[in-house]
Amino acid sequence: MASASQPSAVERPRNPIATILLLAWVVIACALFLLASPPPSAPVEPPEAPAIRQRTAEWAERDAEDWQREEGDLTIPWDQAEGHLAIVVDDVGRELDYFDKLLALRFPLSFSILPGAVYAQGVADRLDADPRRPREILLHLPMEPLDATHMQSGDDAREDFLRAADDPKTLQAKLEAALVVVPDAVGVNNHMGSRLTTDARAMAALMPTLRARGLYFFDSRTHPETVAATEAERAGVATISRKFFLDHEPGKPAIRRALAQAAESSRHEPTVVIAHPSMDVVEVLRDELPQLHRGGVGIYPLSRLIAASR
Repeated sequence: MASASQPSAVERPRNPIATILLLAWVVIACALFLLASPPPSAPVEPPEAPAIRQRTAEWAERDAEDWQREEGDLTIPWDQAEGHLAIVVDDVGRELDYFDKLLALRFPLSFSILPGAVYAQGVADRLDADPRRPREILLHLPMEPLDATHMQSGDDAREDFLRAADDPKTLQAKLEAALVVVPDAVGVNNHMGSRLTTDARAMAALMPTLRARGLYFFDSRTHPETVAATEAERAGVATISRKFFLDHEPGKPAIRRALAQAAESSRHEPTVVIAHPSMDVVEVLRDELPQLHRGGVGIYPLSRLIAASR
């Protein structure tokens, strides 16, 4: 019996349109490849290029040397100085005229900014503006004085004073709020504070925040029985204390005498003085600091004296 025949497979017709499109795509791709621009060749440096770079570097170095000689800070390496003096300008931010004149001096003064002062943010920005002439910034933290009426008079009414009646959390919160206004501060010193700096509990409450932030405490010594530096040392916070007020007595002769005393002291130990923005202070410093420099007394940021004393 003959087997049944199997049906033969039937090929499906190819789609001519798809074939044409595929061929067209291949042709276009090949054409684009052939027409594409070759990658650019590496630039050839002209023979004079190295000499130009060398001259440019020499000009920049000469310009920097000229600027330093004519406008840069007058400094003495620590180990070569015969005296070591830091000048802290307090009450910064209440005016701009004397501030600008003090900032223009060719010596690295330190500036302590009141957080409630009308120009606090502006002067902080100015102090950071020129990296060639860095100026150290402190927070001038308002603290309760013995005479409480001073906290409500004049410009001081703008400040949020730390008070002896404040609990530790309130003291810390006020410190944190003030640091928000002066974020580039590397240290803190007291504004007034003849009452609060004699309160060991209050001073101890502030130190953990300073230590956590790596800030130093500069005791302005507005009361002979201050315990601020003692509490700072106990908490492991770097600290130093004022030795002279330049302008405790008004007038240029008195300021000049105080500066001379401070300079003499600096020849025996690193010495810190406080001054306040005024035309008398500006003129005395403008006249006397170059002479002190020539006599071997160096002016340094406050942190440099702290580092040397540790």
